Amino acid sequence: MKTLRVAVITLVALAALGAIAQEQRTDTIIPKFLINGYFFQELPELPDANPSYTRLKDSEGNKILAIGLDVDLPESVISKAIPREQVHNANQFLNGANMMATMLELAQAGVKDDGSFYSPKAGEPFPPFNEIDLEGHRWTNDSVKGHVMVLNLWYSGCGPCRAEMPELSTWKEQFPNVMFFSATYHDAEVVQKITEKHHFTWTHLVEAKDMMSWIGTEGFPFTVVVDKKGIVRYAVHGTSQETRAEIIAKIKEAEGI
Repeated sequence: MKTLRVAVITLVALAALGAIAQEQRTDTIIPKFLINGYFFQELPELPDANPSYTRLKDSEGNKILAIGLDVDLPESVISKAIPREQVHNANQFLNGANMMATMLELAQAGVKDDGSFYSPKAGEPFPPFNEIDLEGHRWTNDSVKGHVMVLNLWYSGCGPCRAEMPELSTWKEQFPNVMFFSATYHDAEVVQKITEKHHFTWTHLVEAKDMMSWIGTEGFPFTVVVDKKGIVRYAVHGTSQETRAEIIAKIKEAEGI
């Protein structure tokens, strides 16, 4: 199975492995690597596998490279791991790795052996949905009938997702008749914390795990424009100033502006 496209996920490591700095503490250590839940100071010999690479950062800015393998580590490798109690902020790094693993599992849940997956496409009806927002209100296709709808899929580890949130909020003022939704697999508590921090004022659908499978082998964010008849007008993975300009143009077309 293909790993998620690295260009749109800021946690994926693009730098050389040796570029990750080692930092020593008097009582604990910041390792260089986290592999399948085990910490290492040096990169061990790994079994043949399909790896994913993720750069993780703790609350103090320390970074390590997390490597996820689709096979178990042999005991000969595990025996060389640093005990968790000796790792500085071990739980923060482990929580970050678990979050990334959850995201990948949900995003690639619908990917077939040939690499294909379902994702809403321009010209097709927007698929049936039934989701709950941050306030506990339920939304379905009937809720948005007769309105232009924009949906933005994101998750907390996606830097470009967070960076565009303040700009996306201005679209609500520009298009007051359009219904704007964001969706993520996170629960309400996490979503509220992130959206408040980044001044993201759309209607936020929480624990929308089924929608996450639309990411497939592409990447976050994923933005969809749906017209008043429920037909997808535009769907795009990733974000940039040019992409957001294209989305605005499609909103205007759907609105008849």
